[in-house]
Amino acid sequence: MHFNIRPRSYSHIIFTVAATLACAYSPLALTRAEAQSSTGNTYYVGTNGNDLNSGSETSPFATIKHADSVVSPGDTVILLDGTYKGDVTLSKSGISGNPITYKAQHQWKAQLVGTGTGDGSRVIGVTGSYIIIQDFDVTGSDANGIILASAGRSASFNQAISNYVHDMVTPCDSNSGTAISTGGGSDYSGISHNDIIGNLVVNITPFNGCPGGHAASGIYGQTPNAVIANNIVINAGTDIQTWHAATNMTIFGNTTIGGVVGVTLGAGDSPGGITNDNSIVQNNISINASGVGLQEHGTTGTHNRFVDNLVFNNHTNVQLINGDVATGTVTADPKFVNNTGTAAGDYQLQSNSPAIGAGLALAGITTDYDGISRPQTGTTDIGAALSAGASTPSTGPSTPSTGPVAAGISASAKSITRGQSSVLTWNTINAVKATLNGTAVALRGSITVKPTATTTYKIVGTGSTGATDWGSVTVTVH
Repeated sequence: MHFNIRPRSYSHIIFTVAATLACAYSPLALTRAEAQSSTGNTYYVGTNGNDLNSGSETSPFATIKHADSVVSPGDTVILLDGTYKGDVTLSKSGISGNPITYKAQHQWKAQLVGTGTGDGSRVIGVTGSYIIIQDFDVTGSDANGIILASAGRSASFNQAISNYVHDMVTPCDSNSGTAISTGGGSDYSGISHNDIIGNLVVNITPFNGCPGGHAASGIYGQTPNAVIANNIVINAGTDIQTWHAATNMTIFGNTTIGGVVGVTLGAGDSPGGITNDNSIVQNNISINASGVGLQEHGTTGTHNRFVDNLVFNNHTNVQLINGDVATGTVTADPKFVNNTGTAAGDYQLQSNSPAIGAGLALAGITTDYDGISRPQTGTTDIGAALSAGASTPSTGPSTPSTGPVAAGISASAKSITRGQSSVLTWNTINAVKATLNGTAVALRGSITVKPTATTTYKIVGTGSTGATDWGSVTVTVH
């Protein structure tokens, strides 16, 4: 499977955000470290490891849980290529200047697959502070992908960097679900400065269309003082959402495609009493939303700024409240290199894109999605990825093609009455192509079906050597 979305490297970038825009508003001053140098030990986890091992590269642990039990501030845990069971909790904490880093040895080649269901389930949950989660492929049946403050814990200064979170079907309840969240809990107290940087989020959808009206979300900023930057979000319900205790947020240089809403800024519901104010939505691209491209709603203040964004082909491009006015907005086709509206697209900008040079730099956001340097003063391109001339595209996420091929499929409902739907979810391991009842499909994904008669659905995965494996599920129609 070939993706044109490119892996990135964010090594040793100090993330200092200070708003120095020409327009007048209260300055934002935030300090981050995207991926700091480790001063501690490095441990390895492998699919053929053992938790009684030393944790070296040649003698790795078997589980992330065990690695979490031995790490200290400044340590790094590296997952070797392969597929791992998700539903993990990272409970230890780093300290300022010495975070604990969990990362894939090769970007997107260590896949975490969640098997949980229902409200609160997550592939990766963090209850410690100063934790970095980087370069993983995250998918599964859980309601959420990565939660940077899980189970109501006061976990802060955590970061999700350069992960690929995709093909998740969230529950249809009042909480729905999300690919990556800054975290939350019953009162949201003590949670702050959790950042979501340079991730690729694709196909986060609510179960069965969610007739109750609750949409999934791609990136969810629920807590204050978060930076959400350089992400590409495709078909994820509300692609980028802020709510609950969100305030003083920086939403910069993201690209959203499809979904219901591109970017929405607001606060409301629990814990109550929060006004989202002094937030900045800048240099984002939002296109093809069935609802609103850029939106402000709920309880918001009068100091929020929507600056130099590009909107196109949304049902409503911009919808703000409190008398706020978006400035510098470009309404035009961004002219991506290859806009497929899927993970297979290339979302760098063509040389004639109206987004080139149409935004203002934000000091401290030093790179784009691809790790290409952004200017710190003057103008810059709008969106997550700069113009195509700035770099040479490389291959993106792919499933390892060595080892035995495996394929499996499940149905959200195996017994339905005529007219009802069921969601099929499948995954393959070490395959280079897949078919569903003879039709080519993605190596992993989901689809809603509405059979009129009892139907068996068969997924077949084929490896690079021609070896195959298959799985099937039958949906009975009454």
